[in-house]
Amino acid sequence: MIASGEIQKEVIRPDFNRAIMIDFLGATISSDTGFILLREIDERFRIIAPMKDCLEDLRSAAHTKHALVQLVRQRVYQIAAGYEDCNDADFLRIDPALRLAIGKDHKVGASQSMLSRLENNILGNSMGLEALDAAINRSTDTLLKRKNKKRLIIDLDSTEDPAHGQQEGVAYNGHFAKNCFHPLFCFTSDGDCLRAKLRPGNVHSADGTLPFITPLVKRYRPWFQLFGCVLMLPLPTRRTTNIAKKNGSHISSGCQTMPAWSAFWDLTSFVRLADRPKAASRSRPLTSTTRPRVGTGLAG
Repeated sequence: MIASGEIQKEVIRPDFNRAIMIDFLGATISSDTGFILLREIDERFRIIAPMKDCLEDLRSAAHTKHALVQLVRQRVYQIAAGYEDCNDADFLRIDPALRLAIGKDHKVGASQSMLSRLENNILGNSMGLEALDAAINRSTDTLLKRKNKKRLIIDLDSTEDPAHGQQEGVAYNGHFAKNCFHPLFCFTSDGDCLRAKLRPGNVHSADGTLPFITPLVKRYRPWFQLFGCVLMLPLPTRRTTNIAKKNGSHISSGCQTMPAWSAFWDLTSFVRLADRPKAASRSRPLTSTTRPRVGTGLAG
């Protein structure tokens, strides 16, 4: 058991000024009070709590010190506060702000080994990944509702995540010229992350894009009068292809060997509601009037 310091009751008051009090309760001091705000946001919008109904806990109840939701909160809160390394849990577990945020009060949080088992055995399977996706959806739903916009443009792009070991999925990527993962991200035009997927380092940029964005289209298309998707990816085909046409939505994308600025417009895809109100704005696609000519300064 790690001593957290609350049992220390000694107080020193200097004789020259009895108003000064010196104690040794170092464990009650925290520089990460943002953990408390994270818990408030989590509770207000019920982001993590519903995960307990979606995850299977096979641990023995008689030998369990940390509830499953407490473990998930500790891991998520640490990452949100900038402590993405699991090893950080070994000293953060005694932080009073984190302990209050995850509901441990005067008890210490989970160690690195416990959080590693959480990631590998519970969150790392298909059920755990679905629960995490649902938690992200609950958080983005709240954000989009508060912004109350009539149009949503999502940006789909990939990037490299350099790795320096033999982690599962790490591979050499010829484009980035390094060993890395090749994750896929989806953001709104305001920069809010809607979804992310970790992929092996040697997959193509467009690998798995259609099943990746399909749940987003089905979820958010009814919310907006105009729904657009910008694919900043070099797709395998050089011709414009119709990759989805179902229930009134239309997603199209294409790729040509052109300068980066021009390729941006050729990779722009728009999804419109077939039954949107006629009074809605009929703004033209960006490609119709604002596409720069090839060879201009903007085209590179």
